Amino acid sequence: MSPLLAALRRALLVSVLASLLLAFTASLAVAQSDGEVDAEIDAEADAEADADRRRVEILPLRGGFIDPPVSAQIADVLETADRDGSELVILQYSSTGGVSLDLDEVLANIDASPVPIAVLVGPLGTGAEAAGAAGLLWLAADVRAVSSDASVGPLDPADLADIGGDYPIEERTAALIRAVDGDPAMAARLVDEAVSAEELVDAEVASIAVPGIEPLLVELDGAAVAPGRPELQLGAEQLDVRFHSLGLIRRVLHAATTAPFIYLLLVVGLGMLLFEVFQPGFGVAGLAGAVTAAIGAFGLFVLPVTWWAVALVVLGLILYAVDTAIAGFGPVTLAATAAFAVGSWQFYAADALALNGWLIAATTLTALVFFVLVMTSLLRAQAGPEGVSVEDLVGRPGIVRSVLNPEGHVYIDGALWRARWTGDTKRAKVGTPVRVHDVDGAVVLVEPFETATADAVDSEPDGEPAER
Repeated sequence: MSPLLAALRRALLVSVLASLLLAFTASLAVAQSDGEVDAEIDAEADAEADADRRRVEILPLRGGFIDPPVSAQIADVLETADRDGSELVILQYSSTGGVSLDLDEVLANIDASPVPIAVLVGPLGTGAEAAGAAGLLWLAADVRAVSSDASVGPLDPADLADIGGDYPIEERTAALIRAVDGDPAMAARLVDEAVSAEELVDAEVASIAVPGIEPLLVELDGAAVAPGRPELQLGAEQLDVRFHSLGLIRRVLHAATTAPFIYLLLVVGLGMLLFEVFQPGFGVAGLAGAVTAAIGAFGLFVLPVTWWAVALVVLGLILYAVDTAIAGFGPVTLAATAAFAVGSWQFYAADALALNGWLIAATTLTALVFFVLVMTSLLRAQAGPEGVSVEDLVGRPGIVRSVLNPEGHVYIDGALWRARWTGDTKRAKVGTPVRVHDVDGAVVLVEPFETATADAVDSEPDGEPAER
């Protein structure tokens, strides 16, 4: 093809592509303009429809404590309800108490809310409960709903992270019950014990007993739930229900305040750090262990722990590491297992935070198997074949198996050995030929194989290599 024809062909191709691009852009512009018009029409229609609809904000919480992430989410839902003129806010939960939260601030937000608030301890069939701060929030609501198998109390302690604190639980409980004209004698019972739903309804402390959120909406339709406020209009044909949930970050922070999670973080983190003790260098396991153990240690200052029990758990892990080093199943193993199990059993200072027995047994067994069997077998494999001592390796060539920075592993005569790099560079890459020139305990000291050969040649007179 001549240069002229080639140029014409390229020009034609460019013009066609440009035309297609312009057509595509124009079609997008038309579609967007049509979409904007449709969106405006839909928005106007929605606005007209919303004028006749009643919004209800619902925040279902799936277990756990009332902690700062949960209290922050409650505050956000109340703010949204106030801004959008919602008819009602419903909180549904089952909680064993509060942890590290500003309870007075949460109660103040509920008291100041212009939107009525209903709290349902449920749903039915879960044996729901509202203890500590969760019970006080229930008492402060405009509508106190319970499922028939639920209970409220004990309210002391209000915050599990402040056991023995001076929070005025008795005065606060009595004031909240007086506000609903309930039985004053019920205040003392709620502080010290769990009270059933039936008793709460009979004492007129609970507003209503319902199995779930939908029956609650039906029961509250047309009801006046707060003085000076109009009756609720919650008919199905005019109801707009919006469900809320904890966001990703708050969900993670909420999970981080659970007792088993903190316990496992600490155990796993310390386990990975002890694993690194037996490995050359400081690798990914050590870094992950440091981060995990740090988060677990932070959790120890969020939840109330028994510090001597925490010390026993740490001691048990250290004794497991010692048992791994001596490679013997005996008194040290038994002492490690006993210390770890007893410390785990008494890990938390509050009964509501006590770890499940199956979790303790599974964690103890895992630690025993990991250190006594897995780690011992791993160290034996790293010690090389039987009948070959580390001193026998001096002068032998090898290949780097894992990056020497400065420590790692090398293959020598088909076996894996711990090694330390002594070359001029900072580290040796995988596959680098090396030679053992010395030993340090169970670690072989290696240098570049080429350098070792050159030194041997230079040591001969007249630069001639020695005869073999």
